[in-house]
Amino acid sequence: MIDHDEQSLPDLNPAVVAFKEWRTRHGRFQEALDNIRRTHQMSGVEGTGMLLMGIPGLGKSSILESYSRKYLEGRMDLESPERSKEPVIHVSVPAEPTLKSMIHAILLASSFEASTKGTVDELKQKLDEFIRERGVELLILDEFQHFLREQAKSNTRGVVNHIKLMMDQHKLAVVMAGTPAGYRSIAHYEELYQRFAQHQTRLTPFQVDTDADLNVFGSYLRACKNRLERESVKIVPMASKEMIVRLYVATKGIPRLIASLIVMALMDAEPGETITRNDLARALSKTSMNPDLGNFNPLNAPFDRVRERAEKATRKAAIENKKNWDIQR
Repeated sequence: MIDHDEQSLPDLNPAVVAFKEWRTRHGRFQEALDNIRRTHQMSGVEGTGMLLMGIPGLGKSSILESYSRKYLEGRMDLESPERSKEPVIHVSVPAEPTLKSMIHAILLASSFEASTKGTVDELKQKLDEFIRERGVELLILDEFQHFLREQAKSNTRGVVNHIKLMMDQHKLAVVMAGTPAGYRSIAHYEELYQRFAQHQTRLTPFQVDTDADLNVFGSYLRACKNRLERESVKIVPMASKEMIVRLYVATKGIPRLIASLIVMALMDAEPGETITRNDLARALSKTSMNPDLGNFNPLNAPFDRVRERAEKATRKAAIENKKNWDIQR
């Protein structure tokens, strides 16, 4: 017989939970929130769209969740004796979307309680009625790279056309979030792309090319350190030029990887002990978060070798960034 008390997992360090749930509003984060707000403000006036784009790990989902939460918390009129309002619907685009699967996904992501079965025309009518009755203002479509022409089914164009129709009929604001591949896809749908041309936010990893880049990256790392200190966690200063460059090579400047590295070191740390650079190096050695490194560990290697790696990494990042936004690919 298994002793469940012995088999139970130890409690997770509260500082780990707090740090994972924390989000800092760095420059691009705030820019994206502002663009979502401006797009949302046009709801009821004109069907307007926004694109939020970036490779995985840059905070797209966090931005969308942050906006939805803050906006809904500020609304005092969502419940009344007459009706319940649902101004924001946040849905992930299905893989290989069809018009039927897309409408089905939107209804499931909402508070729609009736049956989601039926023909395409029946589902379209149900969605139209729900949007009108619940006062839907903003539709957030995450993972819009699933509209990729080379991956999607032939009737994806029907999905795209219906999004345009909803924007026009309901004067709906629509935010599409996804990877650069999604941008290249949407750019080929000229009529839809024009509706999303005014507000676009391209998220990119932190860089170390210039003093300005170092300052931006350093501000983010200082914010990370300050957040940990609020949980009584001590960590080595991370915003010196040397540490910024070391962390850049380790994580490619991707916030999700930076946070994961810190969390791994935090989970191994003894209570009350300062997390050192060696602790971060040990945490990095236990993961393959950056396959480009091989056996090289930039957190304990000689700094001249780290600088060489950083120069190569920045050149590679510049090439990849250019390719990401090339719509001819």
